[in-house]
Parts: sequence; C-alpha cells; structure tokens
Amino acid sequence: MAGSGNNCIYCRTPLPAKVPREHLIPQSFGVFKPDLTLRCVCGECNGHFGSKLEFQMLHDSLEGARRLEFGLKGRIGSLGARNIMPVIAEGDDWKGARTQMRTVRDGKESTYVLPQVGARRNDSDDFEWCLEKDLAKEWADKFPKGSQFRIVGGNGPEDNNRLVEKLKVVCPTFVYGGVMNPPFSEDGRVLLHLETTINRTQARCLCKIAFNYMAFTCGHTFATSREFDDMRQFIRYDAGDEAGRVFVKEKPIIAQEIVTGQRGTDDHVLTVEGRPADRTLQVSSSFGTVKRPSLKSKLMREPFLSFIS
Repeated sequence: MAGSGNNCIYCRTPLPAKVPREHLIPQSFGVFKPDLTLRCVCGECNGHFGSKLEFQMLHDSLEGARRLEFGLKGRIGSLGARNIMPVIAEGDDWKGARTQMRTVRDGKESTYVLPQVGARRNDSDDFEWCLEKDLAKEWADKFPKGSQFRIVGGNGPEDNNRLVEKLKVVCPTFVYGGVMNPPFSEDGRVLLHLETTINRTQARCLCKIAFNYMAFTCGHTFATSREFDDMRQFIRYDAGDEAGRVFVKEKPIIAQEIVTGQRGTDDHVLTVEGRPADRTLQVSSSFGTVKRPSLKSKLMREPFLSFIS
C-alpha cells in the first residue's frame, strides 16, 4: 500500500509520498518470512510505537522472555522489571528467588541470580524474597528471632559479604550458618517460573499488532473506517477502556488444540471478531497459558550462597 494519497491508519493524518515500513510484528521479535509490512502508518506513529509500546514488550513481558528461547539478544527480569519476574522454581532454599535471563549475540543463554535475601518464620512457610535495593528494617521486622534467612545471588564473595553487612543492620539477631548447595541439576540448568502480568501498555501493543494484521488483510480503506476510532484512540493515544480487548485464557484457544488435546501454542493468538449488530469488528489478542509458564535455563555462574538463621 503506497503512502501518497492515503491517511495514516492510526492518527488519520495525510501520508507523504514516502513513509517508513511498519512491520506487522516488531522486528525486535525476529525476522519473519515473509516479512509482512505496511506502508500506511506515518513516521510519527511508527516512532511512537517503537519507543512507547514495543520497548516495554521487548524488556518486560512474556513475549520478551519467549524471544530469548529463539536465541535473540536481550535480557528479562532486571531490577526495574514490574510485569515479568523469572523466579527459581526448584530447591527448597532457592524457590521464589528472582533472576535475570540473558542472551548474547551468539544466542547463548544464561540466568543471573539477582542479589537478594529470603526469609521465612518456619519450615512450613515459603521464603519471602527481598532484593538488595529494597532491604530495610521494615521488611526484616516481619520476621521474629528464630526466623530463617537465605542470601543468594551476585557475582561472588564480595556481593555476599555486602549483603551480610546490610542484613546485620536491619536484623542484628541473625547468626551465620554456612553455605548452601546450588539448585541446578547436573546439566547446570535450573527450572524457572515466569510470573507475569499484562498491563495496559502491553495490551495496546498487542492490539496494535492485531490492527496491523487487519489493515494488511482487509486494506487501508477498511482500516481507516470511523467504526475503529475507539480502537485507534486506545492504541495510539492511550485513551478509553481496555476491557474486552485482551483476554487471558488457560484453556485451548485454537481448534486443533481442542480436537487433539495437545497444545499448539504457548503465546497469543490475534483475532478479529465480526459484530454485525453494531457494525464493528472487535480486534483482540488472546493469550495462551500465561499462569506461571516454566522453562529451563542455564545459570550464568554458581553464585556464592550463605545460610543465615
């Protein structure tokens, strides 16, 4: 679709003769064949989506974690992450500890355990983990004398000793107990759970991908119809209600999965639902299993571990 003579399908401003390519699926998620693109999105909207929507999907979403499985460079689970947290899913002394997943240019993946302290009142409780940056007396006061503490993560003894000293300040009654064994198996890999939420920004990005597909399939004129103004406002300007646009489903969402009983996808399916009664289409993104999906990842290095009680 040529730019000249048309309007942008998102902001509806006239398009110049030359417009950038808008990839149906952001290039940061890989190079696809065929490389599906549009020529009906203006440069301003294209740049807005890249910086405001796609960046968060890349670094702080389930989609961002899945792309690492295909060897794409990146990291998931940084200190500032809010919408996806890879946590260790095995080993009684480690379960629930936060990690960061990484891949480098050659596709080699690894998992880095963030510096943190875990605590529980007795053996029947799960550990509650606190990152080093959040370690404070208010957190430590929740655990009376006799509680169990674990220190994990970092790059070695220096990080470990620093955490010990910080723990002494906020919890002066602890006693050093020794070193723990790492949770990974003989192959050096550890089971991770991906604790994830879908926020409004991610919903807008998923709807944008679905809307792109609609424009690609049905054409520029159809996509610029006024019936889609509510969706346009939501995607481009963060206006309106997000309800009814993105659905989280734990049951099969494609026919082949229902018939065979075998999962065909763990990611989202983009749909366009016709609604003749109100003469509109509902563009939706439905996720597959997102309730604590699991994967195996190789630990970057054996962290220095302390057992504190």
